[in-house]
Amino acid sequence: MDQNQEILLELQKINQKIDNYTNPFKISWSNFLVGIFRSLGTLFGTVIVASVLVYIFSQFNLTASISKWIETTMSQVNWTKVVVPQTQIIQDQIINTN
Repeated sequence: MDQNQEILLELQKINQKIDNYTNPFKISWSNFLVGIFRSLGTLFGTVIVASVLVYIFSQFNLTASISKWIETTMSQVNWTKVVVPQTQIIQDQIINTN
C-alpha cells in the first residue's frame, strides 16, 4: 500500500505540472509575475550601481578638470560663425501663416 500511495502522489504531481503547462491563465500569470520581478530587479540594480558610481566620483575633485575641458572646448569654437536662431522672427512667421 505504501508503494501505491507514492505512485499516486507522483501522478498527482505530474498532473499538476501538466495542468500548469496547458492552462493559458496560469502561464500568463506566471509570465506577468516574472516580468514584474525582472523589471524591479533591473531597476534596483541600476539604482545601486549608479549610486555607487556617483559616490565614487564625488570623492574625486573633478570640477577643476571638467571646467578646464569646457574652457578649452569653448575656446576652440569660432563664435562668429555660430548661427543663433531668432525666435521672434520664427514666432512671427508662425502667427502670420495662421
